[in-house]
Amino acid sequence: MPPKRRRTSENSQVQDAEHEENLATTKPQPYEDFWFEDGSIVLATDIHLYRVHKGMLAKYSKVLGDMFNFPTGDEDANTERWEDVPIVRMVGDSDEGVRLLLKALYGMNHVRGQTLSEVSLLLSISSKYDFQDVRTDVIQYLESLFPNTQEKYKASKIHSVVLNPDQLFDLLVVAHRFQALSILPVLYYLCARLPLGKTCRFLQNLPVNCMENFLFGRDWLCGVSQTLFKRSLQASRTGGKNQTICRSPACLEKFRSILAAKFPDGSPRFVFPLDLSERGILEGVVLGKCEICDKCGERYLTMLQEMKGSTWDKLPEMFLLKTWAELGRK
Repeated sequence: MPPKRRRTSENSQVQDAEHEENLATTKPQPYEDFWFEDGSIVLATDIHLYRVHKGMLAKYSKVLGDMFNFPTGDEDANTERWEDVPIVRMVGDSDEGVRLLLKALYGMNHVRGQTLSEVSLLLSISSKYDFQDVRTDVIQYLESLFPNTQEKYKASKIHSVVLNPDQLFDLLVVAHRFQALSILPVLYYLCARLPLGKTCRFLQNLPVNCMENFLFGRDWLCGVSQTLFKRSLQASRTGGKNQTICRSPACLEKFRSILAAKFPDGSPRFVFPLDLSERGILEGVVLGKCEICDKCGERYLTMLQEMKGSTWDKLPEMFLLKTWAELGRK
């Protein structure tokens, strides 16, 4: 076997230079928007360095304020520094989370313009470090999206947002972890109405008790959906002791044809009451100008509103074993 060729000093210098260049590009780099020349502390993530104001962090975060004031003894000898400014490693925090927190503190980004993923990150990091003002803003925004009254839910902007399953379930985990309890009933509901095939891979990220709550709550909603469809037909045909039986075959047939048209084969297996409009399957139908009897139509509309109200009232109980009033006291 021929001897291996020895590396020349020229090759060695080139490789060493390339190695140093790679190290430089992989080290955290200063982030221009949050690099203040008068900054008194550098927050370091695995991607960026943020030179900001220690006093501001201490003012709004009790956790960081206590940490900054805690004596370390041989602090000068052991503290990492950047041009004599102490560095704090944000261990366990994502670069995006730290950046979002700083934007909130310095007023550069209003929470209402953020995606659900960004809001989840901001809720997490503001809760972790006890930035109460930031956390309060985040909670108030989330409560506007996931409110605690049926009327506010109808008007919520969440209905105009494209809801990705991963964002919803990530927020569900964070809301549980950091006790944002007031948003959980609606958040569970929105997760539950997703097709089960899309939710299975996210369930493993939930704590066991939350996963059980989700599955039991979703099963309850599926039962409510079945009852709703059954009563949609009964409203015009099968009465029971306290309900008048319609004598018009055309009325029942019209209800059936509307159901078939609204929910053809291949439609989602379950439609939950809160997803239906105020008139449900009679949306666009003018009573008195079709085969449906006026009384049967009114009975259906009354039944639908009662089921909507009942479903709303039971959401926190079925998913969290709490009432709306109990959640409001948290």
